[in-house]
Amino acid sequence: MDAEKLRVAREKLTRVFRYLEALNQHRNPAKRQLREQPWTLWMRDLPDHACVQRGAARTSSAKAKAQNGQTMEGPSHILKVRRPRLTRPPDPPQEISAWLEDGWDDPWNSVAVEETQQDREKGAEPRIVKFADDPARSAALARWKLIRDPWVESEKPARAAMKIFETFYTLYGRIDREAERVELILGDGILGWRRAEGSIFHQSCCSVFNCISMLPYPSSPSAKRIIRSNCTRRCSSPCPMWTDV
Repeated sequence: MDAEKLRVAREKLTRVFRYLEALNQHRNPAKRQLREQPWTLWMRDLPDHACVQRGAARTSSAKAKAQNGQTMEGPSHILKVRRPRLTRPPDPPQEISAWLEDGWDDPWNSVAVEETQQDREKGAEPRIVKFADDPARSAALARWKLIRDPWVESEKPARAAMKIFETFYTLYGRIDREAERVELILGDGILGWRRAEGSIFHQSCCSVFNCISMLPYPSSPSAKRIIRSNCTRRCSSPCPMWTDV
């Protein structure tokens, strides 16, 4: 093949690759905003519960010590979540159980009672009975609330921890099924960049803001390098970020 034919072939091949690159960018535009990702969780939104344990990313000096075989101090994980134990609320007294509105067993709901009920006795016309007509009912409700309030205070963080656990367990299943399409990364910091083609608000390693996101796995090598350079912890198998007990 002479030099002219080789030049023409290279130009044609270059145009084909440029077309494929433009087509890929059109079909898979870069995600510039965190809200565009399939899933995002801010570390500041994690509940304060024993089943949600926060660690810290290793510094360069700590990594050097680990490579030299020295003992590492502090936790070896960034985030560890295990299944919390949920408890039932105290049973209400019998005299008020029929008056309670639905949702009294949810710690996020306030206790509410029906103001009136119909009392149907055999052989008599139904009559309207008010909850406040019997002082014993009001006293029983007040005593039961005093027992329920401590349960609410301890159960709310447990329910929030269970929601986090179930979320991560669902993510684990998705990553297991779509390992070639998505990945879980932890970003330390926020990159804000105003550009003519659109602003960027995404994770980076430049500050102290922590955010976990599920990202579509990048198709181009350059995008992979950028994400790898901005990632402080990557999900591995088996995933160290949660445990099921």
